[in-house]
Amino acid sequence: MNHPGQPVAAVAFTATVAVLLVLLVRLLQARSTPQPVKSNTNRRTAKDITLRIDEVPGETSTTTLKHNLQSLGTEHSLELRETLSTLRVCSLARRDARFACATVIVRTRLADTELLTELQSLLKANGLRYRCDCTFYGITPLYENASATSTTTCDVVAVPGLASHAIGSWKAPGDSDVWLRDWLPEDIPNIRVMLYGYDTKLLKNDSASSIEDLGRRLLESLGTFRKSTNTQERPIILIGHSLGGLLIKEALVHSYRNTGLGPTYNSLHQYCCGMLFFGVPHLGLRNDALQSFVQGQPNEALITSIVVDDESEPSHFLARISDDFARCFHGETRIACFYERYQSAKVERDQMRDGKPSKTGGKVLMVTKKSATSTGVTGVSENDVTPLEADHSGVVKFESRGQDTYLVMMQKKVEELSGRAPVGGPSYVKGDPSSVVRSS
Repeated sequence: MNHPGQPVAAVAFTATVAVLLVLLVRLLQARSTPQPVKSNTNRRTAKDITLRIDEVPGETSTTTLKHNLQSLGTEHSLELRETLSTLRVCSLARRDARFACATVIVRTRLADTELLTELQSLLKANGLRYRCDCTFYGITPLYENASATSTTTCDVVAVPGLASHAIGSWKAPGDSDVWLRDWLPEDIPNIRVMLYGYDTKLLKNDSASSIEDLGRRLLESLGTFRKSTNTQERPIILIGHSLGGLLIKEALVHSYRNTGLGPTYNSLHQYCCGMLFFGVPHLGLRNDALQSFVQGQPNEALITSIVVDDESEPSHFLARISDDFARCFHGETRIACFYERYQSAKVERDQMRDGKPSKTGGKVLMVTKKSATSTGVTGVSENDVTPLEADHSGVVKFESRGQDTYLVMMQKKVEELSGRAPVGGPSYVKGDPSSVVRSS
């Protein structure tokens, strides 16, 4: 005999089972469906990256270049689209008769290598032959007056220091303005501005290049660039920070000694109308901690040649280059020296940040006043020896265009030198190149 409540209970039970089966099926489907993997870029902090865009056809405008680059991301990843939407063309200057070179800034969460790989692949797919990098090795032209001629323009070439970046060296931390690119051309329009970059990173450096090698390479790069733009006889001002100043001295000595190189290379010393040396360790750099980074590496000899302690004398190399430099320049070419007043923290190998050595060690005056001003040339005017309220890295980083250091020291020096640059001839009476000999 059936109980009156049994049919209702059976229906309720059946409905409950059905609901549970539906939920179970959905759960199993959800587990079997691949879930989108969250990109690592979501966890990265967005940062500004400066890129060099090379092999840009000479007739390309900044507007066209920006459009061509931003259009690459229209059908690609969201992250790349967002990155390219922030793109800003900061400079576009001719490299030779056919091509120009640009610097651009983007804000991105992508790693440098990831961004460059994607960009280069898309450029090729879209038939654009631009080349992108963020190392800035070699010559990077930043600015040239549109009406520039060899008789109205002076070249300004900046060479950064040890383990420094050709762009990053000349801008304040957290700022995107590079004073050589963004301020100086507006203040002194009758110049052409170029950067020179080279690889002297401390860690994992397989290069055995000496300062002599690096100096010759600087000479070759400058000579080749000036020849390609038919400006070998243009006056030139050389700006060196730290190790970069030693490369400049080596390049000029090599230009002076080797008259057989031809006008492409041996004219550099003739048309150099001035040098600005910032924290250049003419007598050595007081940072013995650097030697622990390079011990056993091919670049150990380079570091050893410039590092001194409080008691040691300059290395054989530093003594030799100062002697040779003094034989080349007898005071006819103006040299301005800037030295730091603040101590700098030493780098520590066991304290890395983003794969780079961290400046968390004890503080020391990296380059003393004596070291920064002992170029080897006698008769340097006291007016051309200037203290700067900054540490070793900060002597070439200006906070603003209105900063006294920039206005009074930098702008004034470059303006004076470019204004007194010789036109169509050497800047001093040449001596006998054979008198400059290598020390044994």
